[in-house]
This record gives sequence, C-alpha cells and structure tokens, in this order.
Amino acid sequence: MRIDPAEAILRVVQFIILLTFHEWGHAKSANMLGDPTAEDEGRMTFNPAAHIDIIGTVMLPLIGTLFGGLFFGWAKPVPVNPYNLRNPKRDLMIIAAAGPIMNILCTIVILGCLSILSLAIGFPDNSSAIQSLIYEQLEISAVISVFLAVFNMLPIFPLDGYSVLYGLLPWKQARSFERSRPYGMMILMGIIFIPSLLRIPNPVFELMRFVTANIFYLVQILVRL
Repeated sequence: MRIDPAEAILRVVQFIILLTFHEWGHAKSANMLGDPTAEDEGRMTFNPAAHIDIIGTVMLPLIGTLFGGLFFGWAKPVPVNPYNLRNPKRDLMIIAAAGPIMNILCTIVILGCLSILSLAIGFPDNSSAIQSLIYEQLEISAVISVFLAVFNMLPIFPLDGYSVLYGLLPWKQARSFERSRPYGMMILMGIIFIPSLLRIPNPVFELMRFVTANIFYLVQILVRL
C-alpha cells in the first residue's frame, strides 16, 4: 500500500481541472445547438465549483489515489433538454462527443506549451528541479486528459460513448442498442471492479491504457515534443 497525501491531492486537482473543461465542452456544444439549459443553470463555465460532485469528483478519486487503487470518478452531469434540439439523435451525439474532444484539445495545448518551452529555453533539460517537477506534472496532466477522453468513449451508459454510438447507429440498430441503457451502470461497475476482486488483469483497462499511450504519442508527434 502506497500513501502519499500530497500526490493524491495533486492528482485530484488535475482531475477536477480537466473535468471542468470536459463538462464545459458538453455545455457549450449544447448551447450552440440550441439548448440553453446548461447555461441557464450556470454550467457553461470554467469555474470548477459548478461541476464538482463531492463523492464522484473528490472523495472517490482521492481514496483511490491514496491507497494505490483505481482512479475513478465523475462530475455532475450537464443538463440537456432534447426538446430544444433540432435533431435530438444527432445533436445529443455531438454534445456527448464534445467532452472527450475537449480533453484531447487540452492534451494538445499542454504538450504544445511544453514543446514551445523546450525549444525556447531547453525546458526541462536546462532547468531547475522545480521547473523539472512542473514539466513532469504538466505531462501527467496531459496523460490524464487523454485517459479521460478514452474512458468516456466506452459505449456504455452513462458514459459519452453510449450517446455517440447511439447517434451513429441507424434507427433500428439504435433502438436495439438502447435496450442496454438500464443495465449500463451495472455493466460499468462490473468492468471496473470484478477483475480487481478476482485479482486478474482488467482487459478493458489494458486496452484503454494502450489507446491512451498511442494517442499521447501521436499528439507528441503533432506538437514535435
């Protein structure tokens, strides 16, 4: 068991900041598509306090990090009224995809800034211990951001991937897929916790780590880091 309170708090802060951008992406895209519900309820904001769920955004990630377990959490869901949308099936797909897209954009911005610093001042090779630590934490933030995008694109309700896949499927297949919605949370909990209880590798998380690493590598190439 590895307990590092300072590191755990730092990870939760990074998680909250990245979730804030994720939720803003949902709210902003909904507003652009004609639904002002999130804006009216104060959710179209970069203020983290508007998106924090005490249990899902703070307590669970903190406990998971403190005890070296699974880092798992969520923010308050952004309210969307489908009756305000011109094409609910398509528009809900776009709104759902906006959150993970924001996280990928965050990764591009973070690694882009690190690339500029590296070219301009030789950061971190020619930097102090504090500057090297800042570089390391920014890089970790970029990884967390990619992982958030990948995790949320799992096609399981209530994750964003469910709405994205539902929007992409033809109506007949979409209706069949919708039958899985009531069991989504149970399926998700099973995917997350059953392998840990059985003390076996989690194939879904191994796949997500692989996808996360490759997206991170592609962004590094893109920004020439």
